[in-house]
Amino acid sequence: MSPQLSLPVTQLIKDLHLQPHPEGGYYRETWRSSLTLAAEALPGGYSGSRAAGTLILFLLPTGCQSRWHRVRSEELWLHQAGDPLQLKVCPDHQDPMTYCLGESPCYQALVPALAWQSAEALPGEKGYALVGCVVVPGFDFVDFEMAD
Repeated sequence: MSPQLSLPVTQLIKDLHLQPHPEGGYYRETWRSSLTLAAEALPGGYSGSRAAGTLILFLLPTGCQSRWHRVRSEELWLHQAGDPLQLKVCPDHQDPMTYCLGESPCYQALVPALAWQSAEALPGEKGYALVGCVVVPGFDFVDFEMAD
């Protein structure tokens, strides 16, 4: 169940034209590279060609957690606005790492390809965390997996 959204957060979601994301939170793709990488130019495991890179805005309201998921490509998280965001990253066969984006000195973090990840906005006066997520090679939902 999603938390009750404050009026300012609801308005920000509307102003940024964000839609619900399957993992939780809200998003909108803001850039997709016009450069396409052919399947044979990509590392193994991709089912076809991909954009060279993509970028989304991703907003997590306080009290909302993104479900554990992973992406076939590398993903760079960049804190944009709001309260700090806690990002947990668990590469296979390694201990989980926790980043607190939006608190000095951490404003960005790289999630390796196929690493499990989850995030949540930390409580604060804004009521949300807004990040940009750059995916290279570009994101395709075919390359996205959520944990049960």
